[in-house]
Amino acid sequence: MHFKRFLEINDKENNKFIIFKNNKIFYETEIKTFLLDSNYLDIDIDNSIVIGIAESESKIYAVDISNCENDINIGYKSLVEYDVRHLLAISEPEDIVLMGRANQLLHWIRSNKYSGYSGELNKFDTNEESLVCPTTSTMIYPSIAPCVLAMVTRGDEILLARNNLFPEGLYSVLAGFVEVSESAEETVKREVFEEVNIKVKNLKYYGSQPWPFPSQLMLGFSCEYDSGEIKVDETEIVEANWYKYNDLPYVPPTTSLSGLLINSFVEDHS
Repeated sequence: MHFKRFLEINDKENNKFIIFKNNKIFYETEIKTFLLDSNYLDIDIDNSIVIGIAESESKIYAVDISNCENDINIGYKSLVEYDVRHLLAISEPEDIVLMGRANQLLHWIRSNKYSGYSGELNKFDTNEESLVCPTTSTMIYPSIAPCVLAMVTRGDEILLARNNLFPEGLYSVLAGFVEVSESAEETVKREVFEEVNIKVKNLKYYGSQPWPFPSQLMLGFSCEYDSGEIKVDETEIVEANWYKYNDLPYVPPTTSLSGLLINSFVEDHS
C-alpha cells in the first residue's frame, strides 16, 4: 500500500471509503471491515469532506458525512456505526494505522479550510500534497502533536492513574503534551510531578505510536520512582495508586502504547 494525500476523485472508479459520521466510523459486521466498496454506497460527495489517503489495488479515501442525513447503504447486509475509539481498541495494528491516518487527515482538512495568513480559501498542491495559502504561498502540512507516556515503577509496583476523561474503572500510565522548547524527557519529569507530585529518575525510551485523537504522536518512556508522596492534581487526574504487577486494575489493551508499556512491566516481573 502506498500512502499519499490527494483530493481528486473519479466516481466511476471502484474506490474504497473509510466513512466517519459524528465521531463514529461505519463498519460492516458480516465481512468484518471498515474499508467499504464505493459501489455499495450512495455518498453525497459534494456535501461531504473527502481526502485520498492511500493507494493499493484501489484508491482509498477518508470521508466525513456528518453533514449528510440520507442513508448511504445500498448494498451491504450489516452496516453499523462504531465509536472510533472502540474500533481502534479491537483492531489489528495495520488497521489502526489506516483508520488513524483517515481520521487525522480529515481533521487536517476540516481545520485548514481557510488560510490563517490571509483568510482566503486554501488550495491543494498536488506536488507537495499540502494545502497552500493562495496569497502568501505558505504550505500547510498535517500537524503532529508530540505527547509523552510515563510509566513510573517502584520495585514490583507500577503507578497507574485515572484521568477524569476515562471511563469508570480504567487506569493507565501518565501522559502529557510536550511544551514549546521542552525535550520529551523534560516533559516526563514535569508531567509526573504536576499530575501526581512524584519525582522520577532513570528515564528510558520505550517506543512510539501515532494516536489519531486527533493528531498525537505518543512517545513512551519508563522511569523509576525517586521521591515524593502521591498527590493528584484533581484537574486531569482524579485518582492514582501503586499497584503490584500481579494485581492490576482494568488497563488499556496492548493495541495501544500505554497497554504495551504496562504489559512489558508485568512480563518483566512474572
